[in-house]
Order: sequence, then C-alpha cells, then structure tokens
Amino acid sequence: MSTLRKIIVVWALVSVAATVYLVDQKSYGGTPYYLLEYLILPGGITLGLALVALLNNWLDMGGAIVSVAVGFSHSASHMCLLAALLAFFVTSSVATSVGKRAKRRLDPTYKKGGQRNMVQVFSNGAAATTAALGYLLFAPPGSDGSEALSFQQLNGDGVLAVACMAALAGCCGDTWASEFGILQGSNLPRHILTWRAVPAGTNGGVSFVGTVCSILGGLIVGVAFFFGMSVEHLRTGDFPTLAVTAWPAIPLGALAGFVCSLVDSILGATLQYSGLDRAKNCVVNQPGPNIQHISGRDILDNHAVNFLSSLITAVLIAMATYFVFRETVDMPSQHDYMDDIVGGVY
Repeated sequence: MSTLRKIIVVWALVSVAATVYLVDQKSYGGTPYYLLEYLILPGGITLGLALVALLNNWLDMGGAIVSVAVGFSHSASHMCLLAALLAFFVTSSVATSVGKRAKRRLDPTYKKGGQRNMVQVFSNGAAATTAALGYLLFAPPGSDGSEALSFQQLNGDGVLAVACMAALAGCCGDTWASEFGILQGSNLPRHILTWRAVPAGTNGGVSFVGTVCSILGGLIVGVAFFFGMSVEHLRTGDFPTLAVTAWPAIPLGALAGFVCSLVDSILGATLQYSGLDRAKNCVVNQPGPNIQHISGRDILDNHAVNFLSSLITAVLIAMATYFVFRETVDMPSQHDYMDDIVGGVY
C-alpha cells in the first residue's frame, strides 16, 4: 500500500472516530434514542450505500471503505448533508457510467462502471467531510440543526453546512461537466485560457454543454440539500417557513457547480499536463515518448486538482454566504461548546 493510501486510511478512521465522539458527547439533549438515530442508523445507511456501490462497480473495495467514513460524517451531522451527498454520489456514478464505449476510447484509464478508488473518493469527499465535522462540532447540543439552516437567521454552523453542500455541489457539477462534456461528438471543447479548440478530454477544456451540465449538477445537490432540510421542518409543521427562508440553498448549489468547474478548468489548464498520444489517439496526463504536449505543466494530478477545486469552492461559497447574509450570521465561538464537550457535560 502506498504512503498516500495509508494516509487516506488513517484519515478515514479519524473521521469516523471524530464523528462518534462528537455525537456521543453532545448526546442531542440526552434523548434515549440518540445512539440509534445518530450513530447506528447513519452507520447502517452508509454501509448499505457502500455495498450498493460495490455491486454496481461504482467503487472498488478501497473506495467503498473510504466512502463509509465520508457518508457516516454526513448522515450523523444532518439530514440535509446526507441528502446532498446522496444526490452527488448517485447522479455522478450514473453520469460516469454513461457512454462507456466512447469513454474507453478517449480515456485509457476508464474502468468498468466508472469504478472509483479510495484516492478518488478522498479527493472528492475530503473537503465536504471536514465541513460536515465542523458543523457537527459547532451545532448546539440537543438541536436538530434546522434553525441554524434558515437563511434569515443563519448561524456559523449553518455556514459550515453550506460549505459542505458547496463542496459536494461543486464536485457534482464538475463531474457532470466532464462526463457529459466529453461525449458531445464533433464539437471540440475550447481551452479556457487560449480559447483554441483542443481534443476531448484535455484538462482545461470547456464547452457550452459542459458548462450547462456543471450548473445542473450543482443545482441537483442544492435541491437535495433543500429537501433534506424540509424533513426536519415537516416534523415540526414549519415547511411554509422553510420554503421562504431556505430557498437560497438551491441557487447556491448551482453557483457552486459552475465555480468548481471553472476552478478545475483553470487549475487543469495550468498545473496539470495534457498531451496527445498519437498512437492511441487519446489524451494522456503524463509526458512521454510520442506524446505531443497540448497544455499545462506536470505539477498536479487529477486527484489533487479535484481536491483543491472542491476546497476552493467550499471556501468561496461559504464566504459569499457569510457576506450576503452577514447581518443575520452569528458565528459561534469554539469555546461556547468545546469547554463543555471536553468536560463531558453534553
């Protein structure tokens, strides 16, 4: 096992341990069913999803193991984060499976079913998982979190939830743009910096179809986030209020999809190598003999670009949310809860 994979395994274990610790310490108001609702049920959901992914060749074994850590942190934090994760995971997996023959011809690394490994799961899920854990850390004990996610009274933990959604929406939008944009046939994409036509699959290549797909992919996650929020509000009969106060989540998801695709294209065009293998007539990401350079320098690989794109998108959308709704944002102090958490009060 490579050093990177060992680091990812450790990160996954730490994420699961942190989720269990935070949920246990907060105890959600001391309700007797918190263990079932916030630990056992989320754990069962994530294990079930990992099994489905394995059976459908969406993930290999390593990817499935890391996905359990990602899914567990989201499902234990709030229903809206789990809904956003599901929207990203399912739609992106389906998008990757569309046009298998064409993708095998254009991408020599394409696997059956679009199967993803642990490094790919980590690069797409690490930023969102970090934000989900941050939300779980700062959410008031004993609260279902619904009031924190109203854009009329957005709290700091709500901003972290939006950051999590933005990271997922960004990854979903970027995946949609890549997976559907590469299938547009004779219409070649344009290089985002030079605007010259480049072969399909070139890092930094953009197209009208890909751009629209990035927005739609992010929009799907935003809608899922919104309806995940509605579950809590429906239980209290407060759905009309939700419809008025939570709708910004939907356009924010669409914006995140576009922003992440844009950032990914810029990073790919400058810091990721693209070359044309004339023998196989396909684009490759590493220089070599008989490889004609198209664009970019060999500094970052696709995993690093995906991770940085989702992280930058999460930060930018969270900052935009904070400044747009800054009059209503009440950023929590870590000491508000950490003193009691460490002391075991909650």
